[in-house]
Amino acid sequence: MPATPELHPGIIGLGHVGLPLTVEFARQRVVVGFDISAERIEALRAGHDATLEVDDTESREAAGLRYTPDAADLAACNVYIVTVPTPIDAHKRPPTCARCWGPPGTWGEC
Repeated sequence: MPATPELHPGIIGLGHVGLPLTVEFARQRVVVGFDISAERIEALRAGHDATLEVDDTESREAAGLRYTPDAADLAACNVYIVTVPTPIDAHKRPPTCARCWGPPGTWGEC
């Protein structure tokens, strides 16, 4: 098997999907986690996830985490994973009805 190049992943979007993925990758390598919300990045850097997808201990133990609100920081990456907003209900389940996948602000109105 040919040697694989060193992976430098950048994960775009640190919500319910992106943050746990970023933390998992960061257990093995340096990962750039990008989100457009500077407030979210500040909270994550302080070790707190308001969505409760990742507990504070998990976040601190993932040594390779590099959070940023600056898209220019993604330039050093050679693999990109884009996660998008996913509507979920109170039980963290996505809707199963096609009508629920309307524009933001209308999610869950089935």
